[in-house]
Amino acid sequence: MSFGVYLVSYRPLLQYYGACFMMFEVSTIFLNVHLALEDLGLKDYILYYINGMALVSSFFFARIVYGTILSVNVWRELANSAIPISPLVLNAVRLANLVLMGLSYYWFGTIIMTAKRNALDADLIRALEEMHQREAEAEARAKAG
Repeated sequence: MSFGVYLVSYRPLLQYYGACFMMFEVSTIFLNVHLALEDLGLKDYILYYINGMALVSSFFFARIVYGTILSVNVWRELANSAIPISPLVLNAVRLANLVLMGLSYYWFGTIIMTAKRNALDADLIRALEEMHQREAEAEARAKAG
């Protein structure tokens, strides 16, 4: 759908928006680095967390905030256009926009849930390690005393 919309963006009315919607891909850079760090087993390094924050922020601001603003502007401009637009093109652009924005909201929700789960897992692991350490210290005191 995205590719189809970019092809349609060569029409006079949509040229501006084709370039603007390319800003969605800003988060892809951070996603690729994030996945590479996971594959290399570097999830415990600070770079992984910094990149994760950059991924979430860029995704939120580029796709959710900026994307929503652009979508509203596209729909408004399509409705008020003085340039004649084929109903097929008009409906294809609207459908693609709805689907792609819906996916962006879904993916953002998934990203937040994954981040929350990872944070909870890290807290649980830390709590279990502390509990194990306390038990080991108690055993050591019991043997000594």
